[in-house]
Amino acid sequence: MFLTLACWLPILFGFAHTTQVTPDDAQVSSTFDNGRGTPFRVLKADNLCGLSEARQLTVPAQVDYLKLLHATTEYKELLRRKLDPKSAQGIALLSSAKTRVIDACETARVNGGYCSVWRKISRRDGAAIPKLTAQVLKRL
Repeated sequence: MFLTLACWLPILFGFAHTTQVTPDDAQVSSTFDNGRGTPFRVLKADNLCGLSEARQLTVPAQVDYLKLLHATTEYKELLRRKLDPKSAQGIALLSSAKTRVIDACETARVNGGYCSVWRKISRRDGAAIPKLTAQVLKRL
């Protein structure tokens, strides 16, 4: 009883220091890079190849990742054979498709002189980010 009362006293009399961390704060600190000092806003998980820190970006590019993934032969094979994406064969095919997309993005990045390729990236000032989807589709 005494221990329980001792735990509640600071809370009842306002001595307790409570901090609230909202899910948005936690997400921002762990995955969202607001690009301190740069015009870019990115989620690090959206990086496909190249630089992944917003403060390092100079000329990034963007692609429609799902469109590229659906264009791969591995993904078409997954659909044709009606495989479950969570099955062993489905996971293997999806992994190969993702690798193919990333390799094609890397080639387009190097040939185009871009510093990185992202699934989604935006600028603070609203300026457009170059799209590489059509160029990468040609390489698949």
